[in-house]
Amino acid sequence: MRRNGLRGLWLALALVPGVALAYPPYGYIGVDMAGTSILDDGGAFGSGFDDESAGVRLFGGYRANDWFGVEIGFHDLGRYRQDDYRVSYSATVLSGVLYLPVSNTFDLYGRLGGGIGRVSENDSRSDSTRKVIGQAGVGAKVHVTPTFALRGGVDVYSMEPQLRGPDGGSTRTVSQEFGAGYVGVNLLF
Repeated sequence: MRRNGLRGLWLALALVPGVALAYPPYGYIGVDMAGTSILDDGGAFGSGFDDESAGVRLFGGYRANDWFGVEIGFHDLGRYRQDDYRVSYSATVLSGVLYLPVSNTFDLYGRLGGGIGRVSENDSRSDSTRKVIGQAGVGAKVHVTPTFALRGGVDVYSMEPQLRGPDGGSTRTVSQEFGAGYVGVNLLF
């Protein structure tokens, strides 16, 4: 009796994900609106620096199965200022996405990726620099219709740009981290 009960439990556990989930592969595009902030400026800015901004992300991706997908996106990480000094950050990032399907219409996910970050000081292309940027995050996605989904989550970015800073001195490399809380829409195809 005990042996049959365990066999039945294993069979039920094996069948539930296949019956309840089974996402077919699909592509998607979308846009996220984000609130961004500099979590650690690496000592580049003074205490009077405005470290919060708004950002946007344009993205596209491919979900290969229930558990895995890839996504590429352009991320505007915000514009920050202190008096006459302005600095803006953006990135192009490729990420792997691991999904945890909760139901046929709701997923949790985690992402890990990297790409190229761009930093521009005082709106000048001549003062811009490109550096490698890393990204990690978690989120949730709900499928409203077969072709439309909503998502939200938080991401953290890390890079080491070269900056002059508000004092206008010599260029130095600093380690910086950014946070972004976002909500967005996906069109599925």
